[in-house]
Amino acid sequence: MKKLAEEIPEYAHVVEKLTRINLEELQTEYTRLFVSSYPTLECPPYESFYREGLVYGEASVEVREIYESRGLEYTHLSEPPDHVSVELEFLALTDDQEFFERMKEWIFEFTERVKKHSKIYDLAAKELEKLFEEQP
Repeated sequence: MKKLAEEIPEYAHVVEKLTRINLEELQTEYTRLFVSSYPTLECPPYESFYREGLVYGEASVEVREIYESRGLEYTHLSEPPDHVSVELEFLALTDDQEFFERMKEWIFEFTERVKKHSKIYDLAAKELEKLFEEQP
């Protein structure tokens, strides 16, 4: 982690915070926010949730079609293709400005929920917001 902070100094504060938290705490918080919590999931990490209020909605199908139109095949069957991490990876691979604009339509609602419900992942949400605010 220290090497990461040296290589990308603008994220040193993120690395510093994460190294103070033990792995079990990170995993527990991740599960509570993004995977499973009762009575409702705090921060669903799916575009279709923010567009349609459900998971595996039409947005999920549209996103898969966008990937395929760029020559990428999504094969991870246990997770919808509109998971925020998959969409961010697609952006990193393609630098697709139209897709970036599509994500801007819902990503801030997601990050607001994360900041509201977590004192661990709130920093990651803030950094994600910066990425979407700084782009034209």
